[in-house]
Amino acid sequence: MHLNRFAPGDGNKPEPDPGLTVMVKAAAAQTVAKDGAPVLPRNAGGLPPQDMLGAVSYCYAKGVYESEEIEKKMMQDQTLREAVHGEVPDAKAIRRFRALNRGAIRETLEKAFGLLRRKEKAALMKPLPGQNVVVMPPSSSADGSTVIFARKQAEDRVDQAAFVDNMSKE
Repeated sequence: MHLNRFAPGDGNKPEPDPGLTVMVKAAAAQTVAKDGAPVLPRNAGGLPPQDMLGAVSYCYAKGVYESEEIEKKMMQDQTLREAVHGEVPDAKAIRRFRALNRGAIRETLEKAFGLLRRKEKAALMKPLPGQNVVVMPPSSSADGSTVIFARKQAEDRVDQAAFVDNMSKE
């Protein structure tokens, strides 16, 4: 996992082929610009709100839902840990962050999955070397399927995270 991209002050380096990490980071920035910074619970560690939103959303996008596992992954990422001076959010703070910012996480994931889906569709539309094919822009119905796909993926991930966290508390 690339949680180091969510370390405060990091991640401003351009990437030639942005992947999921960069897309989630960009989506978190867009969400914060539109809706304002997410609410940080007490004991949230040294991560600024936007970076916390990005890191938690990224973990959900990668299929890591349990707050204890997210805390562990953050602790294992030396760059992130050093950037926050060892003040990594604990599992309780991550769980509370999700509860307080469920809509912002869902919106961030939806944007990131939409960007990823558009990137994948664009790659499929490129002609093979030596072919002379005119590529038509995707129709609005194709874009509508991207929106539906992204929304469903985001809702499923946020619901799964809540379910897993509730099961782990028992």
